[in-house]
Amino acid sequence: MALTLLLIAGGIFAFINSFTGNPISAALADRKIRQYAAGTYPSMDLSLSPAVYSIKANGYISHAQSATSQDTQFTLQYSRGRVTDDYAYEVTNHFTTYRRLSEDFDRRVTALIEKEYPHRTTMVLGDLQGDTQPLTPDAPLDLDNMPMDLHLVVYVLSEKRDAAQMAARLLELHRLLLSQGIAIDTYTLRLEEPLPQESKPGSGDNLYLEDFPSTAITEDLNALQEAILAHQQAIADKDNPKDRP
Repeated sequence: MALTLLLIAGGIFAFINSFTGNPISAALADRKIRQYAAGTYPSMDLSLSPAVYSIKANGYISHAQSATSQDTQFTLQYSRGRVTDDYAYEVTNHFTTYRRLSEDFDRRVTALIEKEYPHRTTMVLGDLQGDTQPLTPDAPLDLDNMPMDLHLVVYVLSEKRDAAQMAARLLELHRLLLSQGIAIDTYTLRLEEPLPQESKPGSGDNLYLEDFPSTAITEDLNALQEAILAHQQAIADKDNPKDRP
């Protein structure tokens, strides 16, 4: 009986460890990670978080943050007796810089649209698109000199959902952004059918406009409507080519 209880307890302990690790392994991983960071990045003033177990990584991970560079942050991993890191992927590719600037851009346009755009929105998302390499680490957000494209996604509730309404909403949005010195490169809009609160989001009769270039926006609503229809048709033709092999 005692042996059975011991085996059960051991099984439970092993099961828990498979999800959380154990203090001894965590201490070993933490020491190995710190030794690795000191040897691999001796010139960086890095702050390392305590190593914690990650099921996804099947090992222990620690987050590194430079004291002198907000964009120098990456993850170190200890698994199967060795330490690896994603510095080359995250920092060298400027992905950390991209995420910071993209979040700053998103907060700025979201605050503006929620305050000034005269229509009820269900989503606002600002994003940067393109090659991240030209970005400058630790540089502040400068929308006048951004080496990536500015993309804006807005979902708007609208009783009418046709090309004419899409043109009107898009032009209003474009004017608002330009009034604040924000030159969006491409827009994605969705006119959503207002539905009861309990309805599933996006389940209504909605109209989409994806990746519409700001260069095609004109003050002439009729011309803008035609440009929207042509853009939507071009996307439809691309997604559903007439001549399939």
